[in-house]
Amino acid sequence: MLDIIGVGDTNVDVMIQVPNIPMHDEKARGKLVGNYPGGITANFCSAAAALGAKVGAVCKVGRDDYGKMAFSDLQARGIDISHMVIDPECETYFCMVLLDATGEKALTIVETSGFLPHPAEIDVAYLKTARWVHMTTLDMELTAWAARELEGSGTMLSLDIEATAGDCTRELWDEVLGRTAIAFPNEAGLEALTGCKTIEEGAKQMLVRGVKLVVVTCGADGVRIYHKKGSVCRQAYRVPVKDTTGAGDCFNGAFLTGITKGWSLERCARFACAAAAISIGSVGARTGIPVPAQVQEFLEERGEGICD
Repeated sequence: MLDIIGVGDTNVDVMIQVPNIPMHDEKARGKLVGNYPGGITANFCSAAAALGAKVGAVCKVGRDDYGKMAFSDLQARGIDISHMVIDPECETYFCMVLLDATGEKALTIVETSGFLPHPAEIDVAYLKTARWVHMTTLDMELTAWAARELEGSGTMLSLDIEATAGDCTRELWDEVLGRTAIAFPNEAGLEALTGCKTIEEGAKQMLVRGVKLVVVTCGADGVRIYHKKGSVCRQAYRVPVKDTTGAGDCFNGAFLTGITKGWSLERCARFACAAAAISIGSVGARTGIPVPAQVQEFLEERGEGICD
């Protein structure tokens, strides 16, 4: 039995180093750093697999060069790719990532015909073999479809919520949130969804709408976790930054891996914050994803440990 199946996107990130992220009508001279495998869902799956979960991925690629890179990287990481969607007629999507000297980024998703799998291309029986299915809000119709199919199966839904969430009605959002066990919004995604100006207000609204656990990632400010009985806060670790691409995906993958192991929320947060801190020390969304021994060493150097 798999611990987690990620359903969503995989792509190639075209990384360009710039002195500064250009503003409107501004030009910046950049240098190509290289092409790196990426995608919100695929990054998440890669982190979870590296950190000890049994993981499968259901993403869509073409038979082009980007598709071959995206597919082979997941395969090399020990992720179950038996139900990946390979469509020779589609073009694998990619992202243009501008990376400045501080390691911060600006990212443009270049959508193609191979952006996300369609419901007809997904084996629901396969999804139900996992304890968790992790999805994004890039296509809310797809997410809502999966949520309905998983209802009553025992497989729980985990959801990454960003400000780029697909447009949909309040009714569809409520349907999905009512079936979501864990939501991972970043601050922008939380405000876009709830309209609330404070993290606490937004998280409480999501709990009222049916989410069991709300994990709000706050970048350099760490994470705030809310459930009906209280909350947990954890500061981020201060480390040198080379590239923040995929840091949130790494955090989410690490956190949900801890949940599959039955860890406390405090332990999951500490583990995930450490994993994300390590990951931003390398260029590329997956280049710096650590293994458990690296997380353990990182924490011990700071007088902490993985265990409670």
